[in-house]
Amino acid sequence: MSENQKYILVIDSGGTGIRAMLFNKEGAIVDREYEKTLPNFPEDGAIEHDPEVLWQALLSVVRKVFAKPEYSPKQIVSIGITNQRASFCIVDKKTGTPITNLISWADVRAEKVAKRMDNQFSWRTLRSIVRVLGKITGSAMMNTTGMIHLNPEFALCRLRWLFEREKIIYQDSELSGEEIYNKAKNRELHFCTLESWFIYKLTGGTKHVTDITNASGTALYNPFDLEWNKIYAKLFKIPSNDTFLPRVLDNTDDFGKTAPELFEGAEIPIGASIGDQMAALFGHCCFKPGETKISQGSGAFVDMCIGPKPKLSKRGLFPLISWRIKGEINYMLEGQIMTAGTLIDWLGEGIGLVDTPKVLNEFAAQTEDTEGVIVIPTPSGIAFPYFNPKTRATIFGLSLSTHRKHVCRAVLEGLAFRLYDIIGGIEHDTKIPITTLKVDGGVSQSDIELQSLADIANITVQRAPEADMTGTGAAYMAGLAVGFWKDINEILNLRKNYQIFKPKMDPEKRKKKLSDWKKAVKAVLSLDE
Repeated sequence: MSENQKYILVIDSGGTGIRAMLFNKEGAIVDREYEKTLPNFPEDGAIEHDPEVLWQALLSVVRKVFAKPEYSPKQIVSIGITNQRASFCIVDKKTGTPITNLISWADVRAEKVAKRMDNQFSWRTLRSIVRVLGKITGSAMMNTTGMIHLNPEFALCRLRWLFEREKIIYQDSELSGEEIYNKAKNRELHFCTLESWFIYKLTGGTKHVTDITNASGTALYNPFDLEWNKIYAKLFKIPSNDTFLPRVLDNTDDFGKTAPELFEGAEIPIGASIGDQMAALFGHCCFKPGETKISQGSGAFVDMCIGPKPKLSKRGLFPLISWRIKGEINYMLEGQIMTAGTLIDWLGEGIGLVDTPKVLNEFAAQTEDTEGVIVIPTPSGIAFPYFNPKTRATIFGLSLSTHRKHVCRAVLEGLAFRLYDIIGGIEHDTKIPITTLKVDGGVSQSDIELQSLADIANITVQRAPEADMTGTGAAYMAGLAVGFWKDINEILNLRKNYQIFKPKMDPEKRKKKLSDWKKAVKAVLSLDE
């Protein structure tokens, strides 16, 4: 079989859908299939998926690819998996079937439990001690631990909440949280994040493993000592035996082979697994400190490569493991905008400003200036570097001459300003200059927003030819694992047609707009004082 007939298969599972993609030797997507996997909302604050439904959706999209005459399972040299982080389910070791739904990272039912855990005397004492030691030693691990406030996004908190539930129902199974806790202690259960569940099923139940990025996303894994955090497990009564918690592997590693009964007898190596934003950072080839990517979908994620030594922002950003390949680790910092695409959708569906993101851009293109209108695009609170969950979206500068086009442009500029807040804050706190800024995602298809970002940040912005780079990153990883691409240099040489947006705003105008933005943010923050 020639190299032109060999492919990498990527499975990319997000919050609302799953896709299968085939990548060729040039790193291009040659085929893809997609199915929606919408979550369930069984009670207030709940966001769940049925793990078996997700598994069947995975099989469906992959088999649709292989149903085409030009592709077969025997042409696949490696599989890469990428996924939303910190969602999990519990699986019965003996039967291999779930006993809970997959509890999403966005599920907030653990809020009260998380607050109680955060106020626990032993936890507060630990944080106080390491804060002092962190100031003395400069230890990134101690400084990070001292700043952590537990919240429902941490799988650690949702797992503790699960163990305290009176009743957990999954299909025909009905157990109490205490029963699940005892079974976990007795080595009868597996804790599975999403990729761990997929790998378990793909390998016919022979591999209960995870990768280092997904492990660290649970808050149960120590990203500095690189092992499951036994201190946290003891403090919060989480079983930490090696039956319950999966074995942690590098992002390119031996994740097993597909069971032959799944794909026409083929035993395909699973060469890579990596969390979604980490995959996008790798897909953009942001391998050196200061190289940064922004992915804009429902929310927006700003991720900067900071290299093999962890650094943090003392204003609230913690180092995350971006990947580990052959034992060599790389860290990143991540800032987030809670609502990007969601805000644009709401402007149409919620208040009728525009019908679609395309129409928003068309109106915004009708003017080159907002005529003094400023939009603070924070309907669900503002994160780094301000961190105020009570902040709401606000519009300043409306007058009788304000037109819809001015508001539409101000929305896109407002998103660009928030991105600048984050990248500028990371740059300031780490003392690492941003050398490269690459973007992907649906919202990033707006030329106006990206030109605004280039002007405000005074840096060249590069838009990827592929709207979603998570799959590309997972493909690169899976290819490296089996020698499909021999090293990172070969990946860097693959053709990538990025669209370039260079800064062109007059310096005085930029200075004035930044000053007005800072005043507007200060005014919004003061409303909650």
